[in-house]
Amino acid sequence: MCERLLPRHSASTGGWLSLLLPAALVTSYLHAQPECGATDAVHRLLIAAAIGMCLRTLTFLLTSYVKAATSIQFILNHLLPGIVSSLCVHRSWPFALPTGLLITSIYHFVYVRVFRGLPRTFTFGEAAIMVQGVLLFVLNAICRLWTLPSTDFNQLNAIMTSALLCLLLVCVALHLVRFLRKPLPFYMLMVLLLLAVTCAPVTRPLPLIALLEFLLKDPLRLLIILSDLLLVAVTCGAVSWQLKSSTRASTRVRKVFHLLILLVFVPGLIYQCTLLYLATGVALAIFVVLELLRLLQMPPFAATLTQAFDSFKDEKDAGGLALTPFCLLIGCALPIWLTPCPCLRAGKDSQLLLLLLSGILTVGVGDTAASVLGSKYGRNKWKSSNRSLEGTVAFVLSILLSVGLLQLSGVLVMTQAKWFATIFATLNAALVEALTDQVDNLVLPLIFYIIVGLA
Repeated sequence: MCERLLPRHSASTGGWLSLLLPAALVTSYLHAQPECGATDAVHRLLIAAAIGMCLRTLTFLLTSYVKAATSIQFILNHLLPGIVSSLCVHRSWPFALPTGLLITSIYHFVYVRVFRGLPRTFTFGEAAIMVQGVLLFVLNAICRLWTLPSTDFNQLNAIMTSALLCLLLVCVALHLVRFLRKPLPFYMLMVLLLLAVTCAPVTRPLPLIALLEFLLKDPLRLLIILSDLLLVAVTCGAVSWQLKSSTRASTRVRKVFHLLILLVFVPGLIYQCTLLYLATGVALAIFVVLELLRLLQMPPFAATLTQAFDSFKDEKDAGGLALTPFCLLIGCALPIWLTPCPCLRAGKDSQLLLLLLSGILTVGVGDTAASVLGSKYGRNKWKSSNRSLEGTVAFVLSILLSVGLLQLSGVLVMTQAKWFATIFATLNAALVEALTDQVDNLVLPLIFYIIVGLA
């Protein structure tokens, strides 16, 4: 079966990536607190589903490369992942077994369709993380959208979840109905999406009113919004300048996006976690809409977006999808999305804050330092890799220095055990960054999150 699918050129299978999301969900479960409300059962269901999808990926790869009888392939591919997943669900067999089999079957169907719809875009492991993430989001949304939110965070979470769910349905509709890919139907669909997001009765008051009340309630919140908009404007100016130069952006120029993420996320996590949580969902939605405009060649934006993609893409953007910017945002936001009720304790629990900073430390700080300093001063290369030893040293030192500065400023409270876990996680992430041919923006935050969270 693998022979008929087209993964990204010049990259390994990356099957081990399918283990990361289940491990991260287990880590986040260990840090769940009673004040989050009735999330325990849903979290266990998500862990069970993630384990089943992970096993489905591994058995698929195994039976694709190791020949076996048809009956054995059927048991390994179709029955075993669903049964193992159902064993992890703390429900009766009549509910657990069909649920496990259904989830793993849907996962495999979507997994294969992704490769056929977007050939040469993902490795098998990268596609596993992406499809796992989308299906876990849908499952979580189905389980939680029936309850009316009470707190500000739960209210905004419900708005963001319903908005992204509507956007996902729009993407599916565009894939299935060719007529919708014409300019007029497409823009009408976008208007309907905007109306659904702002006026759907998922909160009381309606989402548009709830959002305005939240944004205007706190002067500090307004100040951070203005500063973030200024940073976005500066970044857009940098992109415009790069497009006028008519040359491919260098590694150091591309890291301006990492700097933007760093300047937005760190103050947001420390001072306005709920606002940042909402902003990550908005940014993801904007990325998806812009990518739809580019892929479907919608006037008048398609030409500019295509030019920007061609200027900033790297070797991992070999397929039709702009993979790198998506993975940059998702990698930095995943620790926040995975952690139950992250904003209830972000300013009070330094252990939790260190977890939430996993993406920023590894991608915004470490990967940026490794790329910039490694490309300028790197002389000694790792075996079978174009990464330099100097870049790896810069990765490690930049993260540890950043954590030290956060400790000195009183933002983090670091014990000896936390320092040991941080150093161990940083060294592991540095080795993966140096040696992997997978999209490191997606992988490094999860590795750091898992190790620090389990320590």
